[in-house]
Amino acid sequence: MSIRWWRASAMLAVASMILVYLAGLTQLGEAEAEPVQSVPALTGDLDAQLADLRDAAPVQADDPEAALAAALDDPELATALIEAEPDPDDGALAAALATLASASGDLDPVEVGAFFDELGAERTAWLSVLYPETIAHLPGAPFEARVDANKVVIEAAVEESTTFDGPGRPWTEGTERPMRAELGQLLDSDREFISLDPYNNSGGGSWIEVLGDLRTASQITVMVPGGSAEMSSDNFNLYYNRAKSFADAADGELAVVVWAGASWPSGWIEESWASWSQVAAERLASFTHDLRAQTGDVPITLAGHSYGGAVIGLAETYDLVADRVLHIASAGMGYDVYQPEALTEPCRPRYSITAPGDPISYVQGMPYVPLLGHGADPDDFPGTLNLATGSLPDGPDAVDDYGVSLAEQGIAGKDVEGVHSHSEVFYPESDAWNNILAVMLGDEPELADSQPDPIAGC
Repeated sequence: MSIRWWRASAMLAVASMILVYLAGLTQLGEAEAEPVQSVPALTGDLDAQLADLRDAAPVQADDPEAALAAALDDPELATALIEAEPDPDDGALAAALATLASASGDLDPVEVGAFFDELGAERTAWLSVLYPETIAHLPGAPFEARVDANKVVIEAAVEESTTFDGPGRPWTEGTERPMRAELGQLLDSDREFISLDPYNNSGGGSWIEVLGDLRTASQITVMVPGGSAEMSSDNFNLYYNRAKSFADAADGELAVVVWAGASWPSGWIEESWASWSQVAAERLASFTHDLRAQTGDVPITLAGHSYGGAVIGLAETYDLVADRVLHIASAGMGYDVYQPEALTEPCRPRYSITAPGDPISYVQGMPYVPLLGHGADPDDFPGTLNLATGSLPDGPDAVDDYGVSLAEQGIAGKDVEGVHSHSEVFYPESDAWNNILAVMLGDEPELADSQPDPIAGC
């Protein structure tokens, strides 16, 4: 009996890995996108076309601000707006929006941004309320408009989460249920999203969130989370806390974008496959061009934690906008990245921080296997500058990244090392946290004693 059980378990494990492998191939197929399509041109009397769209909309208001307020005060109205789709037969403006909505993944975000620049800020603000589902997830659309559109998305998603309504279950239609907690906490909050899809990741949700002011910050960091970066996971709030600690400490100088804008793996089996990072890396690289176009020449730091390090590393093999790159307890330099020549800009300033005893070290630098692993160890990669990890703060107010007192946990002042160091590098005011912040601000961090060789010619 025990032998049969062992065989069944082995077969189940193999079958599970095959299914994950096939799922990975599906993700890889997403990365191999079609060539970029052309952004439609604006034609005709735009004010007249917009007036027609406003007249037909379920919300009536004198200005977009009032329309947005009405939608956020009425969940049924928000739902009706989310369900609205631009009809190509409703004029050239509606037809252009329909094209943008259907081809958003195949469009150059910089060209999309030029489309909205020509459209103008007030007309764009109207469209963010009239067609929030179109604007909320559209790369290249102005960030301010996407933030407003995603407020409507949240309002409608919370409303939808509280009732059963689906085909094949007529007996449940209209029945109330508890709202999704991760969405409910966002109602009336000041959190700002330039993308929020509650239904991606098989219902776990994906997002791109901004902390700080992108319009006035003198430095910008794009932070890519580790595995299980889903709205339904604790990581949704945890990376908010981490990003906020850096933005708050910089006193207005720094804006942090938490980028989890793709499907994400969960668990060590999925996270061992490279296919999710391949899709995410391409989308991240495209996002950096959108960010640069909308924020000017503000220096951008690309920072990835754990699995997110594999994403930013692989993104460096694409055409990427970043002034510096920071691997934080990173899984690797990216799938099949073992030499600087694999990167589009080998001489880009590059930093890494991994504490002694961090379990991520067991997967860093694994040898090449097709579709498995995440390339070279960032701590040993030529040209990388390794940051010192130091110790945790020992002050009476010192807290971890959940806000829990370090003194109460009995770890105040200890060295950042061991199993828990994978998260301890983010504890505010620790030496590791201070060094991460220094890189984000373009300052000089404290370096570790051991450093890789420099890249010849850099």
